[in-house]
Formats: sequence, structure tokens, C-alpha cells
Amino acid sequence: MDLKEFLFSVNRIVLLYEILILSWFFVTHFSAYSWSLLYVRGNSLVSLRSHEIHSYSTTIVCFLIFHLIGTEIEVALLALFLPELGDKIRVFYLVILVNQFMFLLTLFCLHRMQRLLFSLTARICSYTTFIIMGVAMMQLIARGYFDYHELKPVYKSIFWTSNLIGVVAISIYPVRQILVYFKK
Repeated sequence: MDLKEFLFSVNRIVLLYEILILSWFFVTHFSAYSWSLLYVRGNSLVSLRSHEIHSYSTTIVCFLIFHLIGTEIEVALLALFLPELGDKIRVFYLVILVNQFMFLLTLFCLHRMQRLLFSLTARICSYTTFIIMGVAMMQLIARGYFDYHELKPVYKSIFWTSNLIGVVAISIYPVRQILVYFKK
């Protein structure tokens, strides 16, 4: 198994983990909040904890959706036939940038429309998305326009580290809830 197949397998495992976290969250909180987990007005929320729960649910749904979209687009782009490798590289990194920007835009707009405060999870996911966008822009310029491929290991390590930090961020809330449950 080469590195590309290994990373693809890790990506699938991370996606399954995200689905598991989302499922756990909705199973444990749906009875108390019902569909308001996905749409609520911030002025109807009375506590910081309510803001955190609703912000977390919005963030994890967006994170999972855009991770799925990004994975499928990446697979499609790698199979895309373009006559020149430089064109393929430019399209690949540009699409990554657009996908990450759309995640940020969606997350921000949903928080603004619902008048939610950004939870710790939402902030961490936003910060890591900015980092991913920065290294994707770096790769777009270096590989796509200057044909300089030496930064690829730096890009992969920063990209994967940022994604794993995002996954850890969406794991914080369930872990805290489980620890509180076991303390009782």
C-alpha cells in the first residue's frame, strides 16, 4: 500500500468517525432540543450552554457535509483528464480553496442567521480552515504557476494536521459530555 492509498483509507475512517460523532450527538440531544438543533434564533436562547450546543450542531453538520463534498471532488479531480499537468494542479488547488471558503461562508452565515455565538469548536474549525486555505494558496502558486513541487510534504503535513485538529475539535464536546456522565 502506497502513501496515497493509506491517506485515502485514513480519510474514510475519519469520515466514518465524524458520522459517528454526529449520530451520537443527535441521539443524545434530539429528545431535548428536537429540530431546533439545526435551526433556532439566538434571541430565543437564554444561556451560553444553549448557544454552545446549537453552534456545535451547526458546525459539525457543516464540517461533515463539506468534508464529504471535498473528498468526492478530490477523487473526481484526480480522475479528471486535462492535457497539461499544470492545468490539473491549478484546478485541483483552486477547487480546494473554493470548498474551504464555502465551508467558512456557510458556517458564518448560519451563525449570523441564527444569531448564535461561535462555540470553541466553531472557532477552531474556522482557524484550521484558514490555515488549509493558506497552504492551498501556497501550493496553487508554487506548483500551479511556478512548477515548484518541493513544498508538497509541507503541504500534506499541514493539511492533515489541520484536518485532524478539526476532528479533535468536534470530538471535544462529546468527550466532555461522556466525562460528565461518568462523574455522576
